[in-house]
Amino acid sequence: MMPVMDGFETLRSLKQDVRLRELPVIMISAADEMRGVVRCIELGAEAFLPKPFDRVLLRVRVEDVLEKKRLRDAERQKTVELEQTLELLGQVQLQLTVQASVDALTGLANRGSVETQLDNRFLRDAPVSVIYIDLNGFKNINDTYGHHTGDELLKQAAKRLGQVFRLTDVVGRWGGDEFVALVQGDIEAARARASRVTEQFSKKFVVSSGEGELLLDVSAAVGAASRQPGETLAEVLQRADAEMYRQKPPRPAQARLGPPN
Repeated sequence: MMPVMDGFETLRSLKQDVRLRELPVIMISAADEMRGVVRCIELGAEAFLPKPFDRVLLRVRVEDVLEKKRLRDAERQKTVELEQTLELLGQVQLQLTVQASVDALTGLANRGSVETQLDNRFLRDAPVSVIYIDLNGFKNINDTYGHHTGDELLKQAAKRLGQVFRLTDVVGRWGGDEFVALVQGDIEAARARASRVTEQFSKKFVVSSGEGELLLDVSAAVGAASRQPGETLAEVLQRADAEMYRQKPPRPAQARLGPPN
């Protein structure tokens, strides 16, 4: 019954303001018809008292409303904290999943992840081929310049493999300086990809070490095998491995000190 903006409009405005909507409101009005009381509650009032009001009852209502507000705030804070905890747990779970499937040194899939993906691909009827890759003379690099240099070489080798294979392919570190890839397609498609691997490793590597920059000639032996009817994954891997060893040079790769070309 106030001019311009009555109590109902005032309550509605409060509840539409994001800064004030959580503020508890007790309506005190001379209009004590049931319809007005219901409307106040529907608009978001916490309680309604008719005029003339009892001061003791008003104090009780205020204390009750403030206690409810305190409990709601505490519950809301718990909900926020729970959501934050769940989000953090989700991030940790994602990190653990990634760590469990990625080789920490090279960033490629690790052996366990590769084996799982190979098993899944072999369950399908589509033609698939396996490529086995081994760095030539890697042990000699480790023995001569140390494992740090060897690790840097493996990182660069992984980057080159990433340039050869597509996102739909599977490529990962099998162990040591050995890598395994699986591609969709027959043996011709696999040999074409293997040829690109050989081409990538025909370029010299520039690796930093305690003795300065090393210019390394490190090629790769690459073997490919396509799945034949009835063959298991182990049998295809064995044939690709045998083909890779036939590509091995008779002597280890050479390395020399010097500035990069």
